[in-house]
Amino acid sequence: MKPLKTTLLALIATSLFSHAADFRIWTSLKGTSIEAQFVSYENGEVKLTTKAPKEIKLKASTLSIADRQYLIEVAGAKGDLIFKGDPSVPEHVYKKPKDFIKKLEQTMSFDGSSDAVFTLWETEHYLLGVTRGVKPHGLAETAEACWHGMASQHYEFRKNWGTTKKLILIPNDKALYQAIGTYQVVALNKAGHADHANNVKATWDRVGAPSIITPEKEKEEFKLKSNAIVFQVKDKKDFRKDFNSYQTHVICGDLFVLQSDGVTKVEGQGYFALSTGHSYYKEIKLTKKTETHLLSKEYADDISSKSGFKDGTSWAKTLQKLVKKGEVKPDLVRILNIKDASELDPEKLVTMYSLSYYIQSSQKRIANYATLVRLVNSSNEIPEPAEFAKIFGFESVEAFQNDWIEFIKSRSFK
Repeated sequence: MKPLKTTLLALIATSLFSHAADFRIWTSLKGTSIEAQFVSYENGEVKLTTKAPKEIKLKASTLSIADRQYLIEVAGAKGDLIFKGDPSVPEHVYKKPKDFIKKLEQTMSFDGSSDAVFTLWETEHYLLGVTRGVKPHGLAETAEACWHGMASQHYEFRKNWGTTKKLILIPNDKALYQAIGTYQVVALNKAGHADHANNVKATWDRVGAPSIITPEKEKEEFKLKSNAIVFQVKDKKDFRKDFNSYQTHVICGDLFVLQSDGVTKVEGQGYFALSTGHSYYKEIKLTKKTETHLLSKEYADDISSKSGFKDGTSWAKTLQKLVKKGEVKPDLVRILNIKDASELDPEKLVTMYSLSYYIQSSQKRIANYATLVRLVNSSNEIPEPAEFAKIFGFESVEAFQNDWIEFIKSRSFK
């Protein structure tokens, strides 16, 4: 593992070389965005110029964390700029354009082997394929809002995303959903991932939104990412309104995977805990509840819905009681050592959630969290617990844990 200081210096040097004076998207804490070129930064004020051209002046404190990081690395702003102000919820202030989604004339026949034809809808960053009367407008708005949230808090997210779109399939047909599962098993076996293929085969019927390998033909034709999401339809009305609980969980989890560069549980100890905790944190933060059941092929029942942890509204209150009684003691090393769902119980799951909540609970912690994810992206591994703690300003894991525990006991954790 590279030392933390060396890795950060390398990141900054790269940014200084490759991003200076580029036209880029600037986003305010109120959700508005503009494409402009950096001109100067002085006394907390940013001067920009648009392609028109038109000169614009903005207070740096009104800009997103990603934009402030840009000013620190490119414009010489002081490092504490990123910590100023109260944390916002960028997903909730996202302002979608009136024409944010449009129906395409083209259709998609999945993998060229199915009689079922997907009607296609397109947003700025997603391609949605639907069948039989599904209206994807709510899911599309959720996806774009969550995309906006990730771009607002993570400096290099837009660059990491690139120019390809993410495919989301919503087959309102059980037979078609099963056919896609069969395709995925075959594709994984061809790629040499037999264990993963067996897991997909065992859990496909019980998973609400599995990830699949995008068929090569469709990937090239529509300029898509390598992996797609397939939603199993329980009620087609679920896709009409934004911030459906489960859909929010899935989309935010997928965005985290992309930003952290898809570290696997083999390469990065702690990745499962961070990615799962992040998904639950965003789901509950944005929708005020959770409907997501975490499954493992070793479990007959849902891990996340046992006694005392029936929904997101009860999670914080239940964990607070357990921590105050000493029945649960949050342990960073123990949580980061969890490899997959087979090792979980409700207490561990909610403790993972509390960790993600804690490290995103203030402006300073969100900024440090962005640094953590950035390091994961650059090194393709989760930092060791001691380095993890240092990112958040603590000299030891114990000090980090003590502060985390106090947060759980506080009224801020809810």
